[in-house]
Amino acid sequence: MTVLAAALPGIADSGTHAMTEAERLELIERTIAEIRPRVARDGGGIELVAVRGRDVYVKMSGACVGCQLASLTLGGVQQRLMAALKQIVRVLPAELLKPDA
Repeated sequence: MTVLAAALPGIADSGTHAMTEAERLELIERTIAEIRPRVARDGGGIELVAVRGRDVYVKMSGACVGCQLASLTLGGVQQRLMAALKQIVRVLPAELLKPDA
């Protein structure tokens, strides 16, 4: 278990939960949908773009573009996703997504 996983109750860094990939994707989408209204209240938007392993790519829009607090928002999304999935994930801006080779 990594140090991060040990520090976060309920989080395991091994695939101990028997969730299908479709269920995992649906849970990620649902969690982001729950966060979206809070982001919209500040004039921003967030959209799931891709999931590659434990990397979750999102597109920030509206007031979030260029906002100095956007990285904090991504960190909050990451925390919520880790709590929902019970595994470590990394939330990254869609701009970092590399096309499949």
